[in-house]
Amino acid sequence: MRGVLLIVMLLAGCAEATGAKTVLERAKDDNVTEVATGDPAMEAAFAKARASLDGFLKLEKDPPPQLSAFSVKVGIEQDGYTEFFWLSDLEETASGYSAIIDNQPERVDRVRMGQRYAFARDEIVDWTYRDDQRQASLGNFTGCALLSHEPPEQAEAFKREFGLSCD
Repeated sequence: MRGVLLIVMLLAGCAEATGAKTVLERAKDDNVTEVATGDPAMEAAFAKARASLDGFLKLEKDPPPQLSAFSVKVGIEQDGYTEFFWLSDLEETASGYSAIIDNQPERVDRVRMGQRYAFARDEIVDWTYRDDQRQASLGNFTGCALLSHEPPEQAEAFKREFGLSCD
């Protein structure tokens, strides 16, 4: 597929836009990051998230009290682009899942923030949740992939601010 992947990140992720803003500033603005199709770090992130998805889905169904903010990321294609969204309030359905879109679309106009969106399990490319006991956000492999393209000091500041673990 030619074109560009558009990754929309909520505060659990990161964002990049043109200009002199740091990755932390861009994330707080909930900007879009453009990543070339086939980016090795992003492809590895997708694979890591998919390989661990069963464990995430099991944990999300019956979480211990210290875990919260469960979200999955899916891509929605339009006009040759795929814009990725974090979705929360995951519900299993007869044909897959549905969840609430947590980001404001920038290029895809067939969905809106706050809309319940239906998708298949194999459309999930990432997942994340918050562990309040550890004060850490787990998962968000795509966010870690994006941070790998940032200056190390900015990536570390971002990880500290949001408690993101990129192990």
